[in-house]
Amino acid sequence: MWTFIKAGWSSAWRQPFAVFTLFAYNLVWGVVIYKLVQSIVVPLLHRYPGKQLSQEAVQLFWIEGQFQLMKTDLAAPYIGWGLTLVLLRMALSPVLNAGIYYSLQHPELNAGYRFVQGVRKLSWPYLGLYALQTLLTLAPLYWLIPRAASQFAKQTSYIGLGLDLLPEAAGYAIYLFLLQLCFSLLMIGKAAERSLLYTLIFALRHLGTAALLTLFVALAAGLLSAAVTASAFIWAGFAALIGFQAYRLIHMFCKIWAISTQYALWAEKSRSA
Repeated sequence: MWTFIKAGWSSAWRQPFAVFTLFAYNLVWGVVIYKLVQSIVVPLLHRYPGKQLSQEAVQLFWIEGQFQLMKTDLAAPYIGWGLTLVLLRMALSPVLNAGIYYSLQHPELNAGYRFVQGVRKLSWPYLGLYALQTLLTLAPLYWLIPRAASQFAKQTSYIGLGLDLLPEAAGYAIYLFLLQLCFSLLMIGKAAERSLLYTLIFALRHLGTAALLTLFVALAAGLLSAAVTASAFIWAGFAALIGFQAYRLIHMFCKIWAISTQYALWAEKSRSA
């Protein structure tokens, strides 16, 4: 397993264009979300009654807000913007994945060129895989939401509700992890121009190893995140801001590293098959 981790690390170092593209994408996306939330929250804070006003004024503020949300179309533009951003995110994710997986498959090409070629050649197939993955992700909620609603009506505390739903929540989390892993291998197989049947058989045979590799990289990224968070308390201010932005870049590298380890597993096992 250590061989795949080292090979994935080396492969990730050869993907600077993909790493910086993901970093820029997440940076722009974060700014857009921040500006959208700011445009909603700041006007509300300006209207919120201060400490100099009575408790009745605060209650009147909340009653007015509830009336406007329930009886008017005040929230409609914000809901529309939210859905638009979600759909845009869903459309861009497979496009970026197409560039990343194609870059891993064709390291002999120029970094920027192979990324763009991947976007051109694999965006539509990856969009189909992403749609299927989204459908399979949401499918268990058909049973989980009624179960949670029934337990919410029975339980007298949130702690009791959480403990009662803990097995379902843990099972759903494991299901999402394995589903994400399977579709990552499917995207590798598509980039390698292998058949769907071959890729599915490969995923079933090596899912355990791929899961251990992904968990190792996730643990490394988690330790790094904890170190950055701890340093932010020690070196607060501008140094903490620089460190956090550098961590975002390293976090994108860790994402490429996780995919590269799976590709290293694919390259080794498919060669020996």
